Amino acid sequence: MNYEHERMIRAIVRTAMRKYEVVDIEEEDLFQEGTLALLKAEKTYKPDGGAKFETYASVVIHNRIVDIIRTYKPEKTGLTEPVGNPPDDELKELLKILHEVLDNCSEFEKAIFNAYFQGYSYQEICEIFGINKKKVDNTIQKIHRLARSIYRD
Repeated sequence: MNYEHERMIRAIVRTAMRKYEVVDIEEEDLFQEGTLALLKAEKTYKPDGGAKFETYASVVIHNRIVDIIRTYKPEKTGLTEPVGNPPDDELKELLKILHEVLDNCSEFEKAIFNAYFQGYSYQEICEIFGINKKKVDNTIQKIHRLARSIYRD
């Protein structure tokens, strides 16, 4: 790995850590994941694909770092129940509404909602599904309207 690649990985890691407000993962651990992603990029890069290697590698590295951040599960702290949980009856009612809403959605809408619920940004959802931001926003707003109408009933 050359110096420029190391600088690129470190910049991607620091940017992602700031954006996602990461405090439970060591920067060096994410750097190592970024290095592995660079190796993957070297193996999968196709020069005739229209992008420079650095551009391609930065996307592969960024996606890997974000995946690690999103899937990271901190260790249990010994607390039996987080502070501020709704009472069981409210939680059951909310889950009932959520199931009813999702029963009235297409598979495509469910997939978009699932990505949104997992914390993906509109831009990331656009890239995953190959759609524009307006389509993402319209789908999320439709699901919100449906949930509000069910909740009122």
